[in-house]
Amino acid sequence: MSLDCFRSLCDIMETRYGLQPTLNVSIEESVAMFLRICGHNEVQRDVGLRFGRTQETVNRKFFEVLRATELLACDYIKTPTRQELRRIPEKLQMDRRYWPYFSGFVGAIDGVHVCIKVKPELQGMYWNRHDRTSFNIMAICDINMLFTYVWNGAPGSCHDTAVLTMAQDNDSEFPLPPRDKYYVVDSGYPNKQGFLAPYRSSRNGVVRYHISQFYNGPPPRNKQELFNRCHASLRSVIERTFGVWKKKWRILCEFPRYDIDVQKRVVTATMGLHNFIRISNYFDEDFVEVMGDTNINNINSENDLDDMERGSKPDGNYMANIRENIADMLWANQNTFH
Repeated sequence: MSLDCFRSLCDIMETRYGLQPTLNVSIEESVAMFLRICGHNEVQRDVGLRFGRTQETVNRKFFEVLRATELLACDYIKTPTRQELRRIPEKLQMDRRYWPYFSGFVGAIDGVHVCIKVKPELQGMYWNRHDRTSFNIMAICDINMLFTYVWNGAPGSCHDTAVLTMAQDNDSEFPLPPRDKYYVVDSGYPNKQGFLAPYRSSRNGVVRYHISQFYNGPPPRNKQELFNRCHASLRSVIERTFGVWKKKWRILCEFPRYDIDVQKRVVTATMGLHNFIRISNYFDEDFVEVMGDTNINNINSENDLDDMERGSKPDGNYMANIRENIADMLWANQNTFH
C-alpha cells in the first residue's frame, strides 16, 4: 500500500480499533511488522531481525494488530441490506457493454482456495482437487471490486455449490437478492433465482464460455455464446478482486505458517484491508493494473461447461427466462459489445 494509505491505516487502528503503542514499539512499527508477515509471508524470526525485535515481541504485536484488523474488517466488509440491493450501481449504468442488459446485476459470487496447515487426522476433510489442504472461501464482490460478503472456513473438499448452501442455510444475514436482482455465477453454481449462470453445452452442441475461447477462436456464433462472453466479462470482477487480494497478501497462497484458526482470522483481516485500501482512494498499483482488465481467463471454474445442461427446476425456469431475455437483447444489439 502507499505511504499515505499506511499512515491513514495506522491512525484509524489507534483511534477506532484500540491498537495502542508501547514504550518501545510504535503503532507504525507494529502495523509494519504485521503487513510484512501477511504481505510477504515472512517468518517471525526474519521479521524480528529486520526490525531489531525479539521473536516474542513480533509474535505479540502480530496478534495485537490481527485483533484490531478483524474489527476493521467488521466495519469495512458491509453486507448489503435488501434495500441496498435494489439500487442500481452507477458504474453499471455507465458501461454500455452491460447496460441495460444486465440491469439486475448486484454482484458476483465465486469460491477461492486458501492454503492451510491442518493436523494429519483432518487432512482428508480439507484436501482439495489440487492436492493441497485448503479453505474454500466463498465471497461476493460488487462492481467496484469491494468484498460485500464472505463465508469463511469451509473445507477445501467442499464444492462451491455446497459452500453456498452452507452460507444460505446457516447465516440468517446472507444477502439474498430481491426477485428481480441476481448475482452472476460460474457453471459451478445452479442457475436459480438470485443466481445467474452461463449457458452450458447440451446434446445439441457445445456452447463456449471461457474468455480465452473467444480470443483464440471465432466470435460468438449464436445468442447463447454472445450472452456467455458478456457474462464472463462481467463476472471477471470477482476474479480480479481475488487476484488483487492474493497478490497483496502472500500469506494466503504460499506455505501456511499458522494453524487453521489463525489462518481463518487472517482471511477475514486481509479482506478487510483489501476493502480499506480500495475505499481509501489512495493510488494503488495493484488495483490500477486490473481495473480495466475484463479479459481475465476464467477457465478454472469448478465445473467444466462441456458438462450437459442440468434439468430445470421452477426457480431455474425463472432464471432461464431472464437469461433468454438478456441473450435476445444482446443478439439484437450485438454491435454494442466489443
